[in-house]
Amino acid sequence: MTPGHLTTVVRQRTGRTVQEWIIERRMVEARNLLSDTELPVAEVARRVGMSDPGYFSRLFRRTHGTSPREWRK
Repeated sequence: MTPGHLTTVVRQRTGRTVQEWIIERRMVEARNLLSDTELPVAEVARRVGMSDPGYFSRLFRRTHGTSPREWRK
């Protein structure tokens, strides 16, 4: 399967780009970790595949309208 074909299949099945789909999956897992654990935000970021906790926090805020710490409360 070529990257172009994969991109087309993901968009047809999900209505999203591959990047949007990956971010969505990461945010689902991040929400689960934030609600079910007391892990620091930096560790949550690492566990969802993001090495930069600052970028993770900005992306989480853009996606959910609140910071990971505020969302956890």
